[in-house]
Amino acid sequence: MLLVIAGVFVLSVILIYQLVKKQFTHRIKSLETQLSSIDFVINELRESHHQQQQGADTHQEALKQWQLEHQQVSQQLEHRIKVLQEKFSSLEQQFTQLQQQQPQDRLYTRAQKMVALGADVDEIVTECGLPLAEAEILINMHKKK
Repeated sequence: MLLVIAGVFVLSVILIYQLVKKQFTHRIKSLETQLSSIDFVINELRESHHQQQQGADTHQEALKQWQLEHQQVSQQLEHRIKVLQEKFSSLEQQFTQLQQQQPQDRLYTRAQKMVALGADVDEIVTECGLPLAEAEILINMHKKK
């Protein structure tokens, strides 16, 4: 009887071993399938990451180019502003000098402009208040030029 019990025990152990082995084999296959799926997803993610990195590099290069162009435009504009400020300063100085001229100087300047525009002696005398002889001298000087 001991032999029968030992045989039943051995058969039970073998049967339990076969069941556990079958479950482990099934579990291992399931895990291998999952691992294969995970490897596929990882490869897809790597490829996607590589493409995104290339896109980012392209965008970064474009941004560098854009920044360089805008920096050059900014420098050109700064130079133009500086030149315009210098011209404005010069014109401002000339305007101040003109304002500080004696009233007679302004009259002579106006008379010279009128002569250049073809005014006659009477107009110059009337508009500028210059003596007749001075108006004639201005007209004669203009004709010699």
